[in-house]
Amino acid sequence: MPSPAVYRSLRVPLLFLVAIILITACGSPDPSIDGVEDPQTGAEPGGKILFVADGNVMRWDGRIQRLTEGVHAASPTWAPAGDRFAYVQMHDGWSELVVADRDGNTLVQVTNNEPADVPFSQEFAFNAAWALDPVWSPAGEQLAFISDLGGYDEFSDPMTIWYSETWEVPPYPLNAALAIAESQEAPTFSPDGNMVAFVVRIKVSDSIRNTEIWTLDLNTAESTVLVSGPEAAYDPVWSPDGADVAFIQRSGSANDVWIAPLDGRAPYKLTNIGACVSPVWSPDGNFLAFFRLNEGEFEAWYVALTRSPDGTISASEPKKLFEADNIDAPSGMSWIAGP
Repeated sequence: MPSPAVYRSLRVPLLFLVAIILITACGSPDPSIDGVEDPQTGAEPGGKILFVADGNVMRWDGRIQRLTEGVHAASPTWAPAGDRFAYVQMHDGWSELVVADRDGNTLVQVTNNEPADVPFSQEFAFNAAWALDPVWSPAGEQLAFISDLGGYDEFSDPMTIWYSETWEVPPYPLNAALAIAESQEAPTFSPDGNMVAFVVRIKVSDSIRNTEIWTLDLNTAESTVLVSGPEAAYDPVWSPDGADVAFIQRSGSANDVWIAPLDGRAPYKLTNIGACVSPVWSPDGNFLAFFRLNEGEFEAWYVALTRSPDGTISASEPKKLFEADNIDAPSGMSWIAGP
């Protein structure tokens, strides 16, 4: 069974994977970034951002605070109310989805993916499972995530979207996602909770797969291709107003933030940095942050957004938001409002 590093690296182009391996010191947290005013708008990004650095869940709210200790954390996501968050605990051969309070104290373990078999035996490998890429539904208690639990056979464990409705009922795979019969990753909810956008890994040849962005209507089970093309599209995130999905588009060796309108217009390029990953919208939709590879280090940067009368979004010049040691860029960011 592939390691969690393999699954997580699938979302990141070679440029970023090499950078992760080479980075040994990514700078210190910068607590001085307490009010980052954009010179073009006079506005400041605020709220609270979860991310992962040095294997721990961290919170930025103008300053940086570590929330977990002693676990290999990944992919934190805020609950809508901001009173708790879900994240992944990575283990040797499996991972679990955990919910913690806002200070990082464990409340509940949502999944039970550790096999009862002898560790690292063939049976252990067959029965172990991953929980990855959680995202909290705007509806409240529901979580979507990616898992390979219960594959088609013992040699084929597709990564597909799973759903957790309540802590009293075990999570289950979405039948409409299983019907796609291609590996999936990185789900993101629409603001009303009725749809998800996600990445589908399409087979190009026996040795090559390409990533597209699809949407799935949770009420009708209808799936639609939103972004496709000759090069990879990944890391989708739905805008707070529901009108657009931001994503990363690879073009040669460059990786920038693009916008896919939901009204049928063609996707268009938002940034011209060439080294972006894991975009996230501010809760009010006025900013978009992302991790930027800058001189061998991942840092959080942002742009202020302006929407024209026809709905097209333009971005200000990018500015640094914060930095921290050993940022796990594939784990992304989760941003909510509040002091």
